[in-house]
Amino acid sequence: MKNSLTPEEKKQFFEQGFIGPIKVYEPEEAKNILKQIRIKGADHSKMLHKNTLNYDRHFDIEELTNHICREEIVERLASIMGDDINLWRVEMFPKYPGSKGTEWHQVQDYSYATGKPQLIPTATEEGIPFDLTVWTTFTDATKENGCLKMMPGSHNKMFFDEKKNISTGREEAYTAVESDTSFYGYNFSDFKVDSNWEPDESKAAVLEMKPGECVIFSARCMHASFPNTSERSTRFAVACRYVQGQVQVYPNTSTFRAHGADFDLKDWGCVKVSGTDTYGHNKFRTKNNLGQPFPVLSYSS
Repeated sequence: MKNSLTPEEKKQFFEQGFIGPIKVYEPEEAKNILKQIRIKGADHSKMLHKNTLNYDRHFDIEELTNHICREEIVERLASIMGDDINLWRVEMFPKYPGSKGTEWHQVQDYSYATGKPQLIPTATEEGIPFDLTVWTTFTDATKENGCLKMMPGSHNKMFFDEKKNISTGREEAYTAVESDTSFYGYNFSDFKVDSNWEPDESKAAVLEMKPGECVIFSARCMHASFPNTSERSTRFAVACRYVQGQVQVYPNTSTFRAHGADFDLKDWGCVKVSGTDTYGHNKFRTKNNLGQPFPVLSYSS
């Protein structure tokens, strides 16, 4: 596959827990895609989840339908986690001038949100991540407007425990607009294994990126973002979350509440972006809510 990671890049990923920046689009193409995302994103009539969080807009925005299957992304993922890959979630992250930075966090099964795992691996291979996030910026991402920062090597140890019984962010009455935390309604510091521990900021990798570039990382790799201290520059990124085919997604779950919003999974489904489904763990969608097929359903090396 022409977009496979080189042996040196794979070595770097497994040492750091992330790899990037990687070009997915030319800057002008990225800016044009963003324009369409903003125009179409204002139309909520075909949204999958009827809330304000804008999860899974690949089901009603054609540009995101295409983005999740982009070969520059999928072929690199296959280099790391193997050919059998499912897309399970898409999130949009605008960071407006004056927005807070996102605090350091690290997740494995996404149980921080509800107290219940949203991912359960069933056939893991030691040293190979069962989930990866592809974070693509469609604007300049700078330290001033809130770019990402990663902690190299932190994927090898869990500094946070998602199983902790916390309250902030999980209260039924909580709504996203009331958030005063730096992690979308949750205080991720509540999940620290050692409450006195603080990350060493001097070791952080600052990921300033151009429009159309992405970073691929394990959610176990500790990451955060700077506040947007600019006067007029909005940083806009899309995070696509992928898992190996052996992973159960939203197991035994039909609805849930997270980040102050309700999610109904009746019409949700994974998208098979590479390989074939040999496990039967998950339901799948082959078309978006506009009736358009996801353009690439199999990359196989």
